[in-house]
Amino acid sequence: MFEYEVKWITPGEDYSDAKKVRLRVFVHEQNYSEAEEFDVLDDVAEHLVIYDKGREIACGRILDKGNGVYKLGRIAVDKEYRGRGIGEKVVNLLAERAEEKGAVRLILGAQTYAVPFYEKCGFVPYGLEYMDGHIPHVDMAKCLDFKGCQWLMFRKNAEAFLARKSFNAGQKIKSASLRVCTLGFGEFYVNGERITEDLNVPAWTNYEYRDLSKINMPIYDTLTHRIYYLEYDITPYIKEGENALGVHVGNGFYGQHESRNEGFTRCGDIKLAFLINITYENGETERIVSDSSVRMNESFVLKTNIYFGEIQNLRKEPEGWNNVGFDDSDWYEPVVVAAPKSILEKQVCPADRAVRTIKPILLIKKGDYAVYDIGENVAGYPVLKFPPKSRINETAFLRVSEEINEDGTLNFYSAGGTHRLQQDFYIHNGKDESLYYPRFTWHAGRYFEIIGAAEPVEFRVIHTNIENTSEFYSSDELLNWYYEAYIRTQLNNIHCCVPSDCPHRERLGYTGDGQIASGACMTTLSSKEMYQKWMRDIADSQDRFGGHVQHTAPFYGGGGGPGGWGGAIAIVPYNFYRYFGDKNVLEEYYPNMVKYVQYMVSRSENNLVVREEEGGWCLGDWCTPHNKIEIPEPFVNTYYLIKCARIALETSKIIGIDADNEYLNKVIRDCTEALYDAYYSPETGSFLEGIQGADAFAYDLGLGDERTLQNIVSKYSAL
Repeated sequence: MFEYEVKWITPGEDYSDAKKVRLRVFVHEQNYSEAEEFDVLDDVAEHLVIYDKGREIACGRILDKGNGVYKLGRIAVDKEYRGRGIGEKVVNLLAERAEEKGAVRLILGAQTYAVPFYEKCGFVPYGLEYMDGHIPHVDMAKCLDFKGCQWLMFRKNAEAFLARKSFNAGQKIKSASLRVCTLGFGEFYVNGERITEDLNVPAWTNYEYRDLSKINMPIYDTLTHRIYYLEYDITPYIKEGENALGVHVGNGFYGQHESRNEGFTRCGDIKLAFLINITYENGETERIVSDSSVRMNESFVLKTNIYFGEIQNLRKEPEGWNNVGFDDSDWYEPVVVAAPKSILEKQVCPADRAVRTIKPILLIKKGDYAVYDIGENVAGYPVLKFPPKSRINETAFLRVSEEINEDGTLNFYSAGGTHRLQQDFYIHNGKDESLYYPRFTWHAGRYFEIIGAAEPVEFRVIHTNIENTSEFYSSDELLNWYYEAYIRTQLNNIHCCVPSDCPHRERLGYTGDGQIASGACMTTLSSKEMYQKWMRDIADSQDRFGGHVQHTAPFYGGGGGPGGWGGAIAIVPYNFYRYFGDKNVLEEYYPNMVKYVQYMVSRSENNLVVREEEGGWCLGDWCTPHNKIEIPEPFVNTYYLIKCARIALETSKIIGIDADNEYLNKVIRDCTEALYDAYYSPETGSFLEGIQGADAFAYDLGLGDERTLQNIVSKYSAL
């Protein structure tokens, strides 16, 4: 029982007792100045003071930031009263007060040493460490998006599961919405109807904490973890009386465990949480939440892997499982698990969709073996159908590749070889109308083979739902081909709002590939929302304390280097500003840029970048002709350090922040001198004797002289 007196002070009232506590704790004990500690927000905040026998001993305040966000702050407990649970009580009282006012999210800035304390109160850290006065801080949030909902799991190591919830709705429904989050990918149904064409949702993120020190290239970074949820208008699907929600969940990136990218481990067991909000015409509301009354069962998808495909037995799909009137008495009660320790956010970026269909052409037919040509390299999947009156338990085995051999059989080398086969296996349910296709992945290639009686109905081309907004035509057919090939390639490489390196073998959001193509993608495609999401992925994959940026975003393993990969944290936001004119992204990511520059400097000797993380890679140039890299890694990585420092410096001028300008100018000056001293020839005007693209790297920074440019022109004109 809490034995201390609690008092609330509304905005505009005398909060001098709170001031007394803050003077003792923040000013006298922690050496903040009074000017730093007390601000104009105190006059509009609601304050909490706790007393012991009439003496103020603890305090805190709440600020309404708008849109349901409330900031907790100035939380202080006198030294002699610490260790009694008073601090936790202050946080909980402030949180409860904010929730009474309609809070959907609570935020605070925690002194770094106090992060574990706030984590016990349900807050999650995010973003970079920063200085507030002379003390390092970390932002934290408590997400109330699924307040009152339970997180549910079918069983450990499940590949996929079905879940259903029956509920009743009253008369005269005005509106109804479904908020749903699956850890793994989800399909969603109300009263037997699929409510969206979205695929591979929610979008891929850093999800939750996992131990990164055990992967092949040990990483000790502290990342930000974020999970998206979906919100759908289900008003047209809800009816008076009994209703049924059906959710089908599969591994996706979250649960896959077969592909070990540099030793990267499974994120976790697939889960589900949901909230249905119904509003009636009389103004009354009703909430239906995920809880132990939900019933779960095994899916007809027996195995699903984002890289390797699926095994399905449609005989195991219970007829009408997602509709009213279905008997789920022999289904299982879910396992209730802890909510994920992650930032929860509504997904506003576009989802994957089937954007078009292609009719495959039969190339080979030998008995029950057939090979088909899609006509172009695409990402998606074939949709199969068994001939009428096919027997129950007939099977179809499908494999996909980019190339074929001279004898017409599939060549799997370019898509990862035989250890990375994209394949599906289907067992027929005996129903003529049934269609067979993967539910929680896609494939990529031009050719596919089928062993069995099934035949393709169509090939569905699948990628994030963005469009080509450009046109190009010239008298040069080769240039026309390049443009068309680029558009197809880029679109096929965007899934889950992540621009990937390839849509089959690795499927990773490599920051190197992504930053180098970002300008072209922003120019040609409706990619604004996608990049808004992916920039957040990059920032979430930056070490909170040291500034190191991972080689993939979301981080899912993968090797690279500090410059061409991590430099995405500066290059992509800068390109976004150039193409979309949004200064807000510069303001948001400027601290990340500076932190990254500081990281690169910390990996330098004599002002040249010479290493990245211990035990990891430190690539410079990559994918050079004939796979022979001649340019030294320090040259390329120092080029990127200068480039990113220049971007940060220009950004500081655009957003009106000059605190780092002296430092950034010094980095640019010192590193430029180092490149000249180590690699420049005054006699020829070339860097590194013009090997490979050395002069082009240097000239892009404005280094060298007119001979440097002429050396580039002469070299490439001779090819």
